[in-house]
Amino acid sequence: MQFYKFLAVDNLGKFHKGKLVAESEQEIVDYLSSLGLTPIKIYISTETFFDKILRPFRRLSLKEKIFFARNISLILKSGAGLIEGLKVFVRNLKDGYLKNFVLFLIYNLQKGNPFYLTFQYFPESFTPVEIELIKIGELSGNLTKTFDNWVEDLEKEKNVRTELLSSLLYPSIILIAAFGVIILVTTFVMPKIAGLVQQMGTKLPAFSQIILSTGIWIGNHIKIIFIILGLLIIIFISLFITRKGRQVLLLIALKLPILKTLILNMNLRSFCFIFGSLIESGITVSQSLYLTSLVISHPELKEATLRMHQKIQGGANFEEVLVQERIFPPIFSGVMIIGSETGNLSKVLEVMERYYEDEVKYSIKNLMTLLEPLLIVFVGIIVGLIAVSIVVPVYQQISAQLEQGLQSRQIQ
Repeated sequence: MQFYKFLAVDNLGKFHKGKLVAESEQEIVDYLSSLGLTPIKIYISTETFFDKILRPFRRLSLKEKIFFARNISLILKSGAGLIEGLKVFVRNLKDGYLKNFVLFLIYNLQKGNPFYLTFQYFPESFTPVEIELIKIGELSGNLTKTFDNWVEDLEKEKNVRTELLSSLLYPSIILIAAFGVIILVTTFVMPKIAGLVQQMGTKLPAFSQIILSTGIWIGNHIKIIFIILGLLIIIFISLFITRKGRQVLLLIALKLPILKTLILNMNLRSFCFIFGSLIESGITVSQSLYLTSLVISHPELKEATLRMHQKIQGGANFEEVLVQERIFPPIFSGVMIIGSETGNLSKVLEVMERYYEDEVKYSIKNLMTLLEPLLIVFVGIIVGLIAVSIVVPVYQQISAQLEQGLQSRQIQ
């Protein structure tokens, strides 16, 4: 199997380009012809140095996954054949990662491979749970319901992210404004004030001397500071886009009391949805816990879920192992035990999912309520320190001049 890049044109004169895996160039030609495309150029794709750097970025975004899942659901509900529906769908897609994925999906379906098999080739875009749910939906004939539920969960995840980002907008503006004030003062105001003070010959107090010296140093090294800040931003982005990097950032965030509860609630919501979806699909409790542990990012919750899976495999029951794990809040454990004993575990998990979804919203709101006044105080302290360091020398000079004026009058 070899990666091939291609450029083709359809009967309307629209150009299409993409990337496919095939055994030969002729196989690519035949496949494109089956899509109603005329190949113009086909060549073997080689991974360059920049391709390796950009590899972590090559995955389906949350928005693309929602768009794809919603369209698959519509194709299945329309009664049209899946392959024919996908052919119509792919013609209207822009060139990019999603189009390459759909092309590869059609290619595998035409070869007679199962629908879920294509998703296994893209582990950076689809979690093991998502693949397993699609597999179960296909084998049970409930693929439409599977995609409807998937869209619903992706929409919830998108709403949480949107709410978090919108809540961070105002604090970000305050921080940028504070940084702008510091840069403006240190590059333009401080040097002039320092020059004026030197001309006056006024002896500054230690406080003003420290503030002015610090401001002048920042102004003289502003380029280096910008370079360092740029490197820090690049390092943060590099950590954020890699799996190990996100784990490092998560461990740091869990050390902060403000974020600890928020992260736990977000992972409990994910636990409820994933575990409940797997149980409802007919998967055993033990296997459902194992698959859920593969997706959970909270380290303690992940380990607890995996321990529960291992204990149940050893013969313990769900109620016993759940009580033993202290990471789960008492209210959570109590409700889960009741649901398990009454045979309504999946429905109880659905209720708890909505509960923790609300808890996440409240946690974000409380975080912003605490963060906004702290940032305002932070900006006020910075502006106050700068103002005092400027006012004190001016006040000293005025006092000295008034004192000299009074002494000269007394002499006369």
